[in-house]
Amino acid sequence: MDVYRNFNYEVQPPIISLTDYRDQRLLMGVGRRTKSEIDTSDVVINGNKLTANMTVNNYNIPYATKTSPEQVIGGVVGFQVKVVTALTDGQSCNMTMYNNLVFVQFVKRRQNDELNYVLKLTVPELDIEDKRFTSDDGIWHLINENKRQNYTFNVTVQLEVVPRVNSFASLHDDEELTDFELRGTDGSVHMHRAVLAAASPVLRRMLGGVWRETEEGCAEMPGTTRVTLQDLKNYLYLRTLPDTGVEELLLLSSCYMMPELEKRCVDKLVQNITPEKTLEMIEFAAKNKMTQLMLAVLDCVQSSIVRVADMRNHLQQPE
Repeated sequence: MDVYRNFNYEVQPPIISLTDYRDQRLLMGVGRRTKSEIDTSDVVINGNKLTANMTVNNYNIPYATKTSPEQVIGGVVGFQVKVVTALTDGQSCNMTMYNNLVFVQFVKRRQNDELNYVLKLTVPELDIEDKRFTSDDGIWHLINENKRQNYTFNVTVQLEVVPRVNSFASLHDDEELTDFELRGTDGSVHMHRAVLAAASPVLRRMLGGVWRETEEGCAEMPGTTRVTLQDLKNYLYLRTLPDTGVEELLLLSSCYMMPELEKRCVDKLVQNITPEKTLEMIEFAAKNKMTQLMLAVLDCVQSSIVRVADMRNHLQQPE
């Protein structure tokens, strides 16, 4: 009896997913992915405003991801652009199609930053004007799709601090319900305890504890003028800042732990910075240990908004 039998084997192709197929092509050098930086030039960071030129050059690579260098705006938010490109063959003609997806990302730089920021993005070449984004946890936002091989676009980003919804505006001119007094060197300002407690954890502890100020209904503010106290009241009730005397208001915000007010004061001080003001601000920040102001001024110098040569010329001028 023949123990051997002839069997006809039919070889079946292995079943693989599209992901496996793509990975096999990559291992064989087909469909190679590449990562590179977007060519970025003419970067100018002026306070809370960023402008830059970006150029994307695509080559015959099936998949490519390009990312711009991170730019830090106002010392608080990081901004990047990413372009993902995939090549396809045109169905009606023997042409290579470049499918570009353009993304942007805004990320807070400080983990404990409780402020909210809105960024207005303008890119004329991509038909984007004042598109608003909120700084978040790193989501890439799709802003444009195009089929160009090579293109250049100008990016403008404006950073704004979002003022918290303020329900105290109607109490700004109230005199009947005010129950606390801030005394300066040349006068006093009357306010509401609840407003002060909501604005500052330092004042909240003082108003809620067994302090002399709590019992007497007033607090001495050494070295602070009545004008500065009124500026503080205007900000707490109306969210407005003065045109002058911002340095004194900045000192109060730091002393009483009001980070939103501190950030807005720093932004206002560096908006129209000059070589003369730069030297004064550095001295003021160092003397009073104002870290955020010092970093903002140094960012202006590093970004050439204020040139070291101009500062040197100012120092060398005869008094």
